Order: sequence, then structure tokens, then C-alpha cells
Amino acid sequence: MELKDVKNITFPKPSFEEWKEATEASLKGKSVEKLKTNTYEDITLYPLYTEKADEKVAELPGLFPFTRGTFPTGYHEKPWLAVQPVSGITAEEANEKMKASFKRGQNVVAYPARLLAEGARAEKLFKDIPLKEIPVFIDLKGKQKGLFPQFNAVAEAQNTQLKGVIAEDPIAEWLICGQLPEDTDNYFAEWLKTIQDYQKVGRDLKTVLINTAVYHNGGANAVQEIAYGLSAAVQYLLEGQKQGLSIASVSEKIVFSFAVDSNYFMSIAKLRAARRLWAGLAEAFDTASDHFKMAIHAVTSELTETLYDQHVNILRTTNQAFAAAIGGIQYLQIHPFTHATGETDDFSERIARNTHLILKEETNITTVVDPAGGSWYVEQLTDELAEKAWAKFLEIDAAGGILELIKQGTLQKEIAEVYQGRVQNAAFRKESIIGTNVYPNPADKIKTPTQDNHVSYMKVENPAGITPLAKNRVSIQFEQIRLRSEKYKEISGTAPTIGLINLKNLKSYKPRADFVKSLAAAGGIETIGSKGCQTVEEAVDYVAATRLPIYCVCGSDGDYSELAPITIKEIKKQFPEITIYSAGKQEEELEITLSEAGVQDFIHVKTNAIAILLELLQKLGVN
Repeated sequence: MELKDVKNITFPKPSFEEWKEATEASLKGKSVEKLKTNTYEDITLYPLYTEKADEKVAELPGLFPFTRGTFPTGYHEKPWLAVQPVSGITAEEANEKMKASFKRGQNVVAYPARLLAEGARAEKLFKDIPLKEIPVFIDLKGKQKGLFPQFNAVAEAQNTQLKGVIAEDPIAEWLICGQLPEDTDNYFAEWLKTIQDYQKVGRDLKTVLINTAVYHNGGANAVQEIAYGLSAAVQYLLEGQKQGLSIASVSEKIVFSFAVDSNYFMSIAKLRAARRLWAGLAEAFDTASDHFKMAIHAVTSELTETLYDQHVNILRTTNQAFAAAIGGIQYLQIHPFTHATGETDDFSERIARNTHLILKEETNITTVVDPAGGSWYVEQLTDELAEKAWAKFLEIDAAGGILELIKQGTLQKEIAEVYQGRVQNAAFRKESIIGTNVYPNPADKIKTPTQDNHVSYMKVENPAGITPLAKNRVSIQFEQIRLRSEKYKEISGTAPTIGLINLKNLKSYKPRADFVKSLAAAGGIETIGSKGCQTVEEAVDYVAATRLPIYCVCGSDGDYSELAPITIKEIKKQFPEITIYSAGKQEEELEITLSEAGVQDFIHVKTNAIAILLELLQKLGVN
């Protein structure tokens, strides 16, 4: 056959039933239903999506409802802007670092609010930076009103209109600091005057931030993030109306900030669904849809960051940034891989900045308009997410709006419930956190966080207390356990250690021994394994030589039936003070036999890793 003939080859198109039959055959008779998975959003993911799943009228990029983006030509017309905040000990140092970053791919002036809150002057931060050409992105975190004179002076000094984002989200700041003004009407009236004042700084400046990343980093799911974000935005629109402002004039000042996490396709769908729902609100407010083209700032998730094996954070943020770019954004912020410690350095900042360049220059993503368009999976996921988020939005509206939910603590409670679900999945290792709850590197040492980046500079007069919304990370409980073990080693000179009683040959015991070793390492616990014990006497001699408080028996199911019961019974007879565990889930009858012989508990893939690690540390005296 010649190459020209290959072009004419066709393949039969199997039906869904044929695919299902072949799939169940490969599953050895199990139902294809086993391949379905549920998400934190209570959405069922299917193993296969077909053309039938997408029956709605086709949408076009740049046209209402903007699901596929607000620009008809995607990134051809306007690529996303790299928002990488630059800090420094002084304003002068930060300014020099910012100017240097422009030569390395940065195309936005971005500073953390902390610099300005601690006294750095805007004129020094923006010195010799041509703001007529370069946009700005700063979340002022409660300092918007107080800093207006400085930004106004900068604009006047350069005789230009600033562009980009100089904004804040009062509702998000109240949740962070746990304080709500008693008179929110008066607060909003004053704040909206400030928003109007910023018109002098830049007519096209975005000055109202909807920071849904605050909800995400508390543990919220995508449905909650979209619904809470829309509710906050509507609150600001209605407050603007009270002050005589048009819906259009306020909506055009709004920029949404969404966190993107390691759930790749859900992150893509979240951005698409949010854009669609925001555009849909134009009709509700009897306003032209062009005023509801959602401007999106995406930021990599803090919820998924880890302290241990920090270089894995590079992989996480790259995946997250790629999802954001496919979902359609105007601004992208990629956290440096050391971000969870509260400190960054030139190297981690450079890697984050270079990720933008790789995505833009080496993936061709900017040459394709709406890369996710036409994916039956993404399209259906977007539809389901939009439906659920809209239903949640209406539920919030019926309850009196987002402020009412915050006052009651309902919003905080709902987010906490989802976060606990995430923690449970990590504990049972249904959710893998590379380098933390699976494949930990025992040699890895870390710095504990030195700076809290979950702060607000909002000063609330006559505050009413509310439940603050904490910033969480899914890995934090594992990290606390491991840090506890490291502190013990630092004080005592030896790490908490358990022994592995390995039965018979290497092939038999290695899988379970490796499993226990990895699990223990996730808690900073070291293991000492025996050679393959062929007899009871060899196992007893190993225990006598090591004399550790805890041991775990590792072997095959057959070895457990034959050798384990008599071995455990003899060890407990000679060393009654030690605790013995068994690796692997066994048949009920064998578990009863092993328990009667002296096994404390069984460690297996369905074990709560956090609970067992805490139990081991307690028995080892690591308090």
C-alpha cells in the first residue's frame, strides 16, 4: 500500500452500544457505570461524551452570551496580560525589580497591596514606568479610598489616563477580616463615590473587583464560586442604582477574579459558565449585553499549593494556567512555586513568569479561537455547571442576597462543608497530592510559612462581627503531622520510627511494605524493615534486635494465612508492650484470626491516612 492510498482508508464508526459492550468486556464484566465519577459540584462525569450531548444552538466567539469568549478572534486581538506582582523591601527596590521584569515578559505593572499599605509611595513605585503604554493591576484590599490621591498624582504627573485594574472587593475583604460595617448602605455610598473619583485617574480603569478566589481558597466548589461572585456583583450593581448610577456604568467597572485549580476541565468550564451567566444578567437589568462582557483575572489556586516537594507546585500551576488560558481570560496570575511559604525569590518568580511565555509562544494556544469549543465533554460540563450555578444564585437571591448569607454564617458554613470533603478525600487518598499524601520525599525539608498573605487592610468603622472565611490548603493536615515529626527529631535526635516485619520473599512482601513505608513517610515517620522472615524465630529475632514500639506485618495473603498468626502470637507473648499492625485488607475470617493473635488494626488503601498517622505518633510518644 502506498501513502496516497492511506488517505482513502475509512474506519467503521461504532455505535455507543458497541463501545459500551467493548468497554464492559475490558472491565471483565463490570458495569460501565463504575467509570462514572462525582465531583464536589455534585456533577456526574461520564466516561464518554458524544455528539448528542451538545444539542443547543451553536454559539460564536465574541457574541452573546460570550461563553466562547468576549473577542471574536480570541487572543489574536488581545492576548492575556501577565500579572506577576513584584515586591521589595522598599518602594525603590520594587520599582527596579518591576522595570527589570518588563525585559523578561512582564507586561503589567503589578504590586501587592502590602507595599502601599506599609507606606510605599505610588510615585516611587511607578517612577520611570510609562503608564500610557503599560496597564496596571493592583488589588488594593481595603486601601482604595485612602490611596486615591496618590494614584491621581501619578496620573497627573505622567499626564495620562491609567488603564487596567486598580480595584477592591469590599465583601471579600469583610470575609477575610471577619468584620462587617453596621451600616452597609452608608459604606457603599462612600465607596461608590470613590469609584467615581477614580474616573479622574482612568476613564477605562476597572475599579470594582469580584474576588471569587477568596471563596475558592476557603474550599468552595465551582458552583459556589460562580454563584457567590454573581451575587456580590449584583449587590454592587444595586448599590450603584441607589446612588443614581446606571447599571451599565457600574458593570463596566467590574473585573472578576477566579482561581483555577488542578481540576483541569472543571476550571475551563467554570470560566465559560461564569461568562455566560454574567451576560445573561444584562436582560434582567434591561441593559445591552455589551455592558456585561465579563473581564476575567485568573489566578492559580492557593488551595492546592503544598509546602513539601514544592517543585511539584510548578506542575500544578502550569496545568492550572493552561486551563485558564483555554477557558478565556484577560489577566493571568501564576503564583511562584514557593508561594505557600509566604516568601518568593528571583528563581521562583522567574519560573512563574516564564510559564506565561511558554504557554503563549510554544503551545500555539493564542492562534486558536476558543480551543475548548466543540469538545462535547467541555460543552456539556459548561452547561451543567451553568445550570447549577444559576440555581444557586437564585437561591441566594431568595434568601436576601449574599450579605444576608454572610451575616448568618451560612456562606461560611457551606464552604467549610466542601472543604471538609476535600480534606477527607485527601485523608483517604482518593485525591492524590504528589509529594504530600503520595510519593513523599522523606529527605525534603521545608520552611514553615513566614508571612500571612491572607490579610485585609480594610478598616471597618463600628464593625459587626461575622465569621471570617479562612484561607485553606488541602495538604495542611499532612504537613502539620510531618512538621510535628520533624520537630520531635530535632529535639530528640531520632525520628519517630516503626518496624516492618516482612514475611517470606521479596516478591511477596514488597508491595505492602512499600505501601506502609510511603504512608509513614507522609507523616515524617521512618521505617526499618526486616529481611524476609521465613520462620517465626527470624521474626522474633528481628523484633528483639530493633525493640521499637510499633511494628507492621507485611506479606502476601497466603503468608498471612500460614505464617502471620503464629508469628504475631509469639511476638506478643515475648514482647507484650509493643503494638502490631497488619498491612492490607483481609477477608473477615482472617482478620478475626489476626486480631485474636494480637494485631491492633489493619492499614490498607481505604485507611484514613491522617487518622492512622496521628494514632502512630501518639503511640510513639510524639506529642
